[in-house]
Amino acid sequence: MPVKTFTLKGAGPEDAAWRVLLVPHAGAGAASGAPFAAHAPADWQVATTRLPGRESRVRETARDLSELVADVVATVRALPGTAPLLVVGVCSGAVIGLEAVRALQREGDATVAGFVAVSQWAVTEKPDPERPRLRDTDDPDQVLDILRKFGGVPDSLAADREMLALLLPSIVADMRAVEDYTSPPDPPLTCPLLTVFGDADPLCSEERTEDWDLFTAHSRTVWLPGGHLLLTESPALLVDAIAGNLDHFPIETA
Repeated sequence: MPVKTFTLKGAGPEDAAWRVLLVPHAGAGAASGAPFAAHAPADWQVATTRLPGRESRVRETARDLSELVADVVATVRALPGTAPLLVVGVCSGAVIGLEAVRALQREGDATVAGFVAVSQWAVTEKPDPERPRLRDTDDPDQVLDILRKFGGVPDSLAADREMLALLLPSIVADMRAVEDYTSPPDPPLTCPLLTVFGDADPLCSEERTEDWDLFTAHSRTVWLPGGHLLLTESPALLVDAIAGNLDHFPIETA
């Protein structure tokens, strides 16, 4: 049986006005998109990526960014329907999503109508060379400390050691894949970019996010009340932010 690399919720392929592909934060599986899909308009088809190392793909591995990007590109091509597609990357998923959209652009694929980066500071920012890196340690306490500084582990999960033990391998693998990532604005996106941040997110201040405007000729930013984990803690607000800015993506939806 073929591995399912995504889940589908909402409108069917023939009825969807928009298709939305969620690339969630580090360690998150396809189930993480269910609350978002529950609040989405009835004419949206919401797909959530299921990357290697989680849920039904728990025995698979993808240990570098290029493999994760290739997985998302393959998922984009496997999605049913022809409605305009928005790729929504959340935190580390925004890095994977950005590179997947760029890969599709390089191949002349115009499938993606827009890219939405959520809770991710601008990737022009170079990592601090003095900071501890996940790839340099296997000490559980240090790993957890590094992840929490990156917003990769909410307090509720850190307190649940049994659940943390199950999820930590995929979280660490995802974060190791992106922790040294940085990118100039070139090649620019040929589709519009929407960025969404929580106004109480200590990781995504205005100063750290403003360079996203350099990545496309058509950029727009939305600030929401909330912190770093918008997808899980404020899915309705995130849906509203995207739905309220569909005019940014100049596609006929009728």
